[in-house]
Amino acid sequence: MADPRKGTRHQDGTAGDAVRAIIHAHLIECTGMGARAVGCTGASFVTMGIGIWAAELAELDGQATAILLRALADIMDPKNTPAAKAAAESRRQYAVQLLHQAVDLAMNKAEGRA
Repeated sequence: MADPRKGTRHQDGTAGDAVRAIIHAHLIECTGMGARAVGCTGASFVTMGIGIWAAELAELDGQATAILLRALADIMDPKNTPAAKAAAESRRQYAVQLLHQAVDLAMNKAEGRA
């Protein structure tokens, strides 16, 4: 996993929309380049990438990664009610906080040995 040694952050509203637009543009570009390099469809590249990224996140905190992935599945499930999706979003946010804490601990020079 990349080691930027920078803090994590989240932005809501217009600033968050701008950040998501930048991320989306980069992911679309990367998907196109990667799919061409591998010789597969964009969907195949993305599904392989999701597995790779899940494994990377699990190295930080496997339990938080599992919570995150379950929450995302519940958010995407068209059969779930708005209330169920809202509960899943709360679980997603909790998992992200745990992952950010794991990143902060991993980036700490003491690396949890204090």
